[in-house]
Amino acid sequence: MNAARRLPLLVAVLVILAVGVPVVVAADPSPAPGPSERAAKPAKAPKVEVTLRGTIERTTDQKGRPAFTLTTGGTTYELSAGPRWFHGASGGPLAAYVGRTVTVHGWQREGTNDVSVDTVDGTALRAPGRPPWAGGPKALGERHPGWKAWKDGDGRPGRGLGREGAPGQLKERPASDDEAASG
Repeated sequence: MNAARRLPLLVAVLVILAVGVPVVVAADPSPAPGPSERAAKPAKAPKVEVTLRGTIERTTDQKGRPAFTLTTGGTTYELSAGPRWFHGASGGPLAAYVGRTVTVHGWQREGTNDVSVDTVDGTALRAPGRPPWAGGPKALGERHPGWKAWKDGDGRPGRGLGREGAPGQLKERPASDDEAASG
């Protein structure tokens, strides 16, 4: 190659290097934070079994849903027998015990006054195994807070109409020349 042809090639290489260098120079030389340097989630307090005796009272939460409390020894405990959204306006199984002095057995996290109730006066509030509110929006439909109107039965976007039911898929077509001649 002669010098006249090499010069534009050399200029092009220099331009590419000059444009690429500031990107490399501008990169942050500090390493990315490792797992130990990231903000760690605080550990949950351990669960402890608890047995309380007192009168169950009905209140409402910030959204107007039923909530239940039990006061004993000067401490008020907030009771739950499952998620409030699941039980709705009825309040669930604890509603039957409002105003009665009962013995409640369940568990709570250390340092909290929230008690998840398993039994009231020795009677289990639900059958053992998977709770009825488990399964997500696919299993519970509109009752579940994660349910979206655009989801069909399989939890994916769309209405699952298929080619036959989808709008605009089966349009009337004009007859072809062969069909018009034989018709």
